Amino acid sequence: MNQSDLSEDICQFLDAAVQAAEVLSRKTNLPLDHSHVESALVLELNLASSVDLLERHLDKDRICSILVNFNFKRLFPKLLDVVHFDESIIPNGLPRKLTEVTVRANGEQWRIHQNDDDPFPSNPHAHNLSSGLKLHLGTGELYDKTRNTKNKVSRQNLDVIRARLSKFTLPAMTR
Repeated sequence: MNQSDLSEDICQFLDAAVQAAEVLSRKTNLPLDHSHVESALVLELNLASSVDLLERHLDKDRICSILVNFNFKRLFPKLLDVVHFDESIIPNGLPRKLTEVTVRANGEQWRIHQNDDDPFPSNPHAHNLSSGLKLHLGTGELYDKTRNTKNKVSRQNLDVIRARLSKFTLPAMTR
């Protein structure tokens, strides 16, 4: 494919995505734009990247039919709470992101989003920005992406986080 063809394909896709976003935005009552449509198509079609969309030559109607049942709310996570601890609750020996070492913070923050794009390991779950770990809010298990670290936060610390979220539906406690 030459540069001119690629530019034309990109323009065609963007035009169709903008038109589809307008239609889907009215249907869902969400402020959708072409980037939401692009992200949703990649997820719905299970593509490696949005570049793969170009070879499909999708028009507005085809995009809308593919995304008619897509849950666009997952692209708009709502922050439920941020929980601060004075000292780390992550057990010693678990890896940390390099940025934490640079910051050298004693305490930590856990962020919990409603409608998180990734409902693993629980829905909702907590993200620790300094370590990159995820916390299952039912078991207290810590995950590095999708890998269970085989470590848990203490029941006491898990209770602190869950207490801050008492007005939300949380996974059942299993420990």
